[in-house]
Amino acid sequence: MNWSVLTLKDFHFLKDCLLSAGLEGSDTSLVNIFLLQKKYDTKTAMEKGFLFRYYSGAENRTGYGFPLKLCDLKMSEEDKNHTLKEALALIIQDAKEMNRAVKFCLLTESQKTQIDSIFKSYFPDFNLEWQTNRDDCDYIYLRQNLAALQGKSYHKKKNHVSRFQRIYEGNWEFRSLNLCSISEDMIFVAQQWLEERLATVEMGDDDKRILNLEHDMIKSALENKNDFALDGGVLYTNGKPVAMTLASKISDKMLDVHFEKCLSEAAANGAYAAVNWCFANASDSYEFLNREEDMGVEGLRKAKLSYHPDNLLEKFYSV
Repeated sequence: MNWSVLTLKDFHFLKDCLLSAGLEGSDTSLVNIFLLQKKYDTKTAMEKGFLFRYYSGAENRTGYGFPLKLCDLKMSEEDKNHTLKEALALIIQDAKEMNRAVKFCLLTESQKTQIDSIFKSYFPDFNLEWQTNRDDCDYIYLRQNLAALQGKSYHKKKNHVSRFQRIYEGNWEFRSLNLCSISEDMIFVAQQWLEERLATVEMGDDDKRILNLEHDMIKSALENKNDFALDGGVLYTNGKPVAMTLASKISDKMLDVHFEKCLSEAAANGAYAAVNWCFANASDSYEFLNREEDMGVEGLRKAKLSYHPDNLLEKFYSV
């Protein structure tokens, strides 16, 4: 295969022809594929009507992603009709040519099952064994639940939002990215959050590198916000930006929340709950919000679980 880094030109092509119906995982968000290339040393290839991905990250992020089907009017009928079986044959051939193992990563259970079925029927010499990691599960929520915060389960969250509204009564607002020019305010919040984090949390050089890389991804996303058709918003108190969220489309039903940051003073007054609630209400064209994984961070896991996900989307990798 002709592996390369995904360019903006490639992104525009894929935006128009990637068949996104049924996609749920954050790894299948085109914006994520583009932004995380450096972090996971991802390469992409478009062959025979599929988008192929190869990840060179650590441990459970090494291997081929699930082949994503394309539909492009410029393709021949033969290419359009290629099946997953033929896509997997290309992966097997590529692995042989590149002298690397036939390994897969970031597959949902449905995708894993499809691959197992095809390998059993057509490639019996390959026996894939699978593992999953709780740290990699995507948290998927019914958007309406996060917008309404109704019922006993959301009582504490609703109290956090109410407390925020009382403290900043008449002096807060939420502005949506697709309605306002707020990119600079988003970067301001992200920069201030990063500086607070570096100043108050002890961490190693690798953790610092990852945080700085994440900040670069936020800036890169906003530099290309029109190309990426980003969603998101900024929460203001007393006219100053204190929290931000940034998201993009996975499918017509699913929105992927890539980043959410909140400055510490406002966070102590309920701003995380408030920006989450505001954004859920502003995203009423989507049925689900994917708020991505918790990476095994205890505090993050507790926070994500407290919003009662509709689904913990498992990700599998072959060993």
